[in-house]
Amino acid sequence: MLCDRDCFRRFCLCNIILLIVLCVCYTIAVLASHVQQKIVIVNANLSRFELTTSPTTSLFFNLSFTMSIHNSLWFDIDAANYQDMEISCYYNTIEFDSIDLGNFGLDVMKTSIVNHSRSGNVTVNLTSNEVDAFKRSSETGYFDIEIWLQGNRMFEDYYGENKPMYLSYPCKLRLQLITSQNSTTQGNFTPVKCH
Repeated sequence: MLCDRDCFRRFCLCNIILLIVLCVCYTIAVLASHVQQKIVIVNANLSRFELTTSPTTSLFFNLSFTMSIHNSLWFDIDAANYQDMEISCYYNTIEFDSIDLGNFGLDVMKTSIVNHSRSGNVTVNLTSNEVDAFKRSSETGYFDIEIWLQGNRMFEDYYGENKPMYLSYPCKLRLQLITSQNSTTQGNFTPVKCH
């Protein structure tokens, strides 16, 4: 039996609707995957953060933190595949520390923990206003630090090819400098979600 004109129209309409539904589902899955990466700074301590101006302007630091990376996608068949992942630490847009995480996989509904602790110094170029702002922060004992997780998550596209999706999660912290006078109050860190 041959299909008449109305039958053919219904057939085409059903195929178009099916194609639209598939495209919408695929788009939601890709967009949701970016949202479903839960990044949290679980703990952070700053025990040294000082600026010296002689002979050059240098920032001396002692920073430690714990970052939780959680793959909360329940519908992935395979593990999440992360590539070229890096954590960078900033004060006033100046990068003073970085950690190369490289490539790693993370199973569905699993968490990876990154513990980092480093002491160091870096030469910085600060204007006189920025030096004054640093001195004010030193007087209050609180510093605004940003920790960024950046890299790529690989996705398989419609044709089965791996495509990178760039991830960038800033974690904005206001850390109290640990001194001998306030070392007993440091257990009050509230975890910070990175967006």
